[in-house]
Amino acid sequence: MKKTIVFGLLFALISCGHIDPSITDQTRVYSDPTVRKSPLQVAVHPKGRQYRPLTAYFHPFIIQQENSDYAQLSVSFARIFNNVWLEERLFSTMEFRPENTYQGVNTALRQARMRGADLTIVGYVPYFYAGHTLDDTAITIQIDIYETASGTLVWTMLQSGRIESKLPKDYIYFRHEFRMTDAPFDMIIRSIASDMAIPLKAWLPSPDADFAFAGNARDVTASLTGTPPASASATGGEADLPPEPVVRKPAPVATAAGHPEDTRPHVNGVNLDIQFDFNKDTIRPESYPLLDALGEALNADDLRGRKIIVGGHTDSRGDENYNLALSKRRAEAVKTYLVNKWGVAPSQIETAGYGKTRPIATGSTAEDMRKNRRVEVRLAE
Repeated sequence: MKKTIVFGLLFALISCGHIDPSITDQTRVYSDPTVRKSPLQVAVHPKGRQYRPLTAYFHPFIIQQENSDYAQLSVSFARIFNNVWLEERLFSTMEFRPENTYQGVNTALRQARMRGADLTIVGYVPYFYAGHTLDDTAITIQIDIYETASGTLVWTMLQSGRIESKLPKDYIYFRHEFRMTDAPFDMIIRSIASDMAIPLKAWLPSPDADFAFAGNARDVTASLTGTPPASASATGGEADLPPEPVVRKPAPVATAAGHPEDTRPHVNGVNLDIQFDFNKDTIRPESYPLLDALGEALNADDLRGRKIIVGGHTDSRGDENYNLALSKRRAEAVKTYLVNKWGVAPSQIETAGYGKTRPIATGSTAEDMRKNRRVEVRLAE
């Protein structure tokens, strides 16, 4: 009898030797990491808003925490940040030169002036900690933006970010595990750069604004004031007048936590088909009537005394730096014409040269080139 009981127990144990894993294994639930950030601190900012697109020179970051790899980290951190701002389309042109080592703000400003940049961006990393996939990763970034010509500090922003390593949580029926990213600095820096882009978007107009072309004083006035031109019947004109200019308003900008929703400054503007001699800033006589239409509009009641920005553009041919200088001289030529013939105050007109950085036609035909060689006029208030 005892042998029977023993054999029965052995058979019972053997039958329990295989258990379906689905009965005993816990379900695992994975969560990706999130970035915890401090509130964005804006210690210095300009008054008012910009009315013309600006260009920028982005300097490699300055790693203030002692580290043997500071040179490589300086470039890699700055490149991540720079790429985000390129995606955000903050500036008409933003040049990043990783080979330039930091030798002081004055050196960075000098390099920016050599490239004709309106703004100089200098970033600092006072603290960082690399935990990779095993521990917390954290970084603090400060961004200083200077007006290149004067060296005036116009923006200072600072923010810290962290990705925390968390232990798994056991809920009996399932297990919650936190999966660390293999590129934590990339994730944190991109998040900080996106937050810092928000106040800049509220300050800067879109570099991709698309203004209509105008051919007479009435259409110039309508485009610059944002009002539709008078109808043909109201003015006694012909029925085949040019179509109404379309001024596209910028789209709303995405928000970040803790920041109100901002939009780009709305700017009224117009494109003029002003033609110049090849590779010169000499205005061709056939463009005088169009400039006279602009002068007439600026002396009308709606625009008299209001400030404007005259921007020159070139086509895609030629060296970039040469085209920037040429487009600036052409804008100055338009200003000189308006001042000398129409008595517009010089202080009323600001000039800018965009070179070939903002084409409106992507083709290479003669007509495409002509459209890109335009003069852009913006209202500056």
